[in-house]
Amino acid sequence: MVAMAEDATPTTEDRAKVFAALADPTRLRLVELLVLHGELSGSELAERAGISLALTGHHRKILKEAGLIASRKVGQTTYCSLDRGPLVAAVRDLIPVPED
Repeated sequence: MVAMAEDATPTTEDRAKVFAALADPTRLRLVELLVLHGELSGSELAERAGISLALTGHHRKILKEAGLIASRKVGQTTYCSLDRGPLVAAVRDLIPVPED
């Protein structure tokens, strides 16, 4: 899934990919850590989540494929941050907004 703007309309498949990525408690914890800290390196994520760096990489890949995280590389260190666009887009149309 490519990064999606908050105003884009996701397909059912896009939504399913986002929700499937968040259905795993470890991946949800990684997202929570990125919400709290903004940007973390892979090793910082692993340490704060209490999991191995290899397992963190596995979960980051799934989150990235769902469009939920962005990454940038500085030297040999990869930093991750949350991309809220796909998450907001996935839930926006599922929550009814009361009319005034």
